[in-house]
Parts: sequence; structure tokens; C-alpha cells
Amino acid sequence: MATSVEGSYDGLAPFDWPAARKPLHTWYRVFGELSSFITPLVCIHGGPGFCHNYLLNHRALTDTHSIPVILYDQIGSGLSTHLPETTSSTEFPNFWTVEIFHEQLRQLLTHLRVEGRYDILGSSWGGMMASHFAHLRPVGLRRLILANAAASKSRSIANRKRFREQLPREMQDVLDRVEKENAWSSKEAGVVMTEFEKRHACTVFPFPEDIMASVRASDEDTTVCDTISGGYIGSWTMEGKANMIQVPTLVINGIDEFASGDAVKPFLDEIPDVRLITIEGTTHSPNLEKKEQYMKIVGEFLTAP
Repeated sequence: MATSVEGSYDGLAPFDWPAARKPLHTWYRVFGELSSFITPLVCIHGGPGFCHNYLLNHRALTDTHSIPVILYDQIGSGLSTHLPETTSSTEFPNFWTVEIFHEQLRQLLTHLRVEGRYDILGSSWGGMMASHFAHLRPVGLRRLILANAAASKSRSIANRKRFREQLPREMQDVLDRVEKENAWSSKEAGVVMTEFEKRHACTVFPFPEDIMASVRASDEDTTVCDTISGGYIGSWTMEGKANMIQVPTLVINGIDEFASGDAVKPFLDEIPDVRLITIEGTTHSPNLEKKEQYMKIVGEFLTAP
């Protein structure tokens, strides 16, 4: 069952990015009262190219702690403006960089009039992006949560490689073959990847509707994922930069997931005020796998003196 959005409201915020050569908008949803004295939490989804749905149950923070929660779809994803034309690198050279996502966030904060004080929770790629945003020391950022976010893409890839090698030999053979033939849409590839995701992405199966809604939306337009995955994100890292993050930071991860172990070590080594909580019995989706424990951890961090 999908998380209820009862009691919330959604809207469209204008997003000015001249390189797009057309008007853009950011879709957002708000739970709670932004006018309250409690600092709002902005949740940034993963991907790149995913969308907000799998983070909807963060509304629990509004229900239990009265924390206003803002969710939005990154540009090119979900209900925000899509840009399929930008796959042309000749017409749109260097279009997809981390700065477009930073500027979208800045303009959304201003539109909602919360730019003076806010917290951020970034999930997976959203946490990677949020850590980079935070190292720029933006005005108004109070606390940062990096949920299942690797400190570098190479460290995340190393975990994926190790997990792939733990699959049964016949499953590894399937992946080797579909990779060689670029047959990722084949039925046999789907079977193996579902097993891989059950082990390392989300142990709740059948997968919850919130995450499946994000999957369906991302499958409809792969522009962002395809373009960024083949671009700067391959060499992305916060190593040597994370020490610039000056706000209290909570790192959350699971066991045997893409952001476990050494994948978060640079955050722990470099961020001055940081703590790590690894939630036993979870992988890459603790908000879905151990919701009550996860929300308690997040709520306590955000409301601590």
C-alpha cells in the first residue's frame, strides 16, 4: 500500500536554468506547516533519475515530531520538467552537472521561503548530491543526514562488484552475458537483478508500492540516469572535500549495501561533527525495511538540542 498523502499539499515552483532553453518547474509536496517554529526537513531522492515516492513515508516525522517535511522531484525526473532533448551532447554540451541540482534546490528553498533555516536528508544519490551541496556551506543549512549515500562512486562500485561475486555462479554468468550483449531488458536479466536487489537494495519483498512507483516513473524516462551515468558521476567523490561540511551530520547505512563499510569512510574521517548509525537487518532502504527504528533515529537527531 502506498503511503497516504492526506493532509499534505503539492505545487510547482519555477526553476530558471537558461541552458535548458525553455521554462522549467520543480514539483514538490509539503507535509506539515512551513510557518511553524520547527526547522523543515528537505528530503532529496536518489537515482540519478529516480523520484520522490519511495521517501513519502518520511511524513511520519511530521506525524510524530511535527517536523515539516518537503519532498520534491529533481529536474528531469518524476513530476518535474523532463528534458529528453538533452541527450544530445552536441546541442547540450556539459548540461548535466551537479550544479543544476544545487541550483534547483536553492530556488526551491527560496520559493518556499525556508532558505534561512532548513535541514537536509539525502538518500543514496540524493545524499551524494547533498554532501556536495553542504560542503559549499550554504546559508541556512542547520543539520545534514546522509542516508545510504557513498562518499565516492568508486567505493560504491566496489561494493556492487563484491556483491555480484557473491551471487550463485549461474547468476553471475547471466550478468556477464547480458552485459556483453547489452541485453539488460531481457527476462533473465530481470530475474537476476531482482534477486540482487532483494539482497542489497530492499529486503522487503514484494517490493513496497512506494518504491515501485519510483521505479515505474524512472523507467518512463531514462535521460538523467543515462546521461549522468555516462558522464561526471563515474569519477564523483567527496574525498578531500567532506572536511568542508561544517554542520552536524548523521550518516545512516545498512549491512551489505552499496553505502556500507569503506563506502562511507571519507565522511567519517573528514566531517568534523559526524556520527554513524548502521541499522542491523537493513540494506539500502532502511526507511522501508525498519521504518520505526529508522524514523526514531532520524527524529531524535533532528530534534536534539
